[in-house]
Amino acid sequence: LITGGLIGLIAADRSPVAGRKAGLIIGTFALLASIQLAYRMVAPPFGGTVPRHATIIGDSCLYYCLPSQAAAADLLTGIWIALVGCLMAAAGGLIHAFVHTDRHAPANPWRAQVQPDMSPWLGFAALGAVGQFVFGYTVFTFYRTAREGGFTTWSGWLPSPHTASLVLATTVVVVGLVWCTARGRSPLAASRLGAVIAILGLISTARIAYRIFQSPFGSQSVEIGPAAYLALASAALIAIAGFVQTGTLSARASVA
Repeated sequence: LITGGLIGLIAADRSPVAGRKAGLIIGTFALLASIQLAYRMVAPPFGGTVPRHATIIGDSCLYYCLPSQAAAADLLTGIWIALVGCLMAAAGGLIHAFVHTDRHAPANPWRAQVQPDMSPWLGFAALGAVGQFVFGYTVFTFYRTAREGGFTTWSGWLPSPHTASLVLATTVVVVGLVWCTARGRSPLAASRLGAVIAILGLISTARIAYRIFQSPFGSQSVEIGPAAYLALASAALIAIAGFVQTGTLSARASVA
């Protein structure tokens, strides 16, 4: 997404960053993806031992474990294609950053003609965006399931990857919009900024609430951790802040 998005913006002469920065961003993220994928090739998510005091490690090697603890697995064509693709993206980004730097055109980002004012509500939206991901999909307990000899605690990332990806994308977009607004480079006019943030917050709220009341473990007994409700409250904060931001801007426009 980062590579395709930045390349598309560069092709459209709407790059948000100038010079070698786009290449550095693409190269860095692609290199991190290459490292993660290479780790999964030497430590597949199978096998491993779950100790009685397990916390946020999930079953087997779903999260992280030593390569010696993972079960052997055949590496098929798809994962090699993925690794080559990651390495190509990393090489292309870094080459773009360090070769022919004098040919890089200055950034010409897409900006709204009338920039919205930065407000505390936008700060709350960014705070909620970070909170929904940190509480729900990092090291905090979203689910707790029973197993022989004890319990396994889970963050929301592995049991509900589609929701996790949606929440992560929402976090990136909301924080990006607020950051651009703070720098006076918002791509959205004041009348649309709050509405877009509110819609994104509603989508996250609905999806997180769904995964709280409908767990991905089926009929298995599941306890919901307090972090899940904090993630839900954070997502609701995004929606509320967006709606208030829109209402405030509308009121100002009416007065004007």
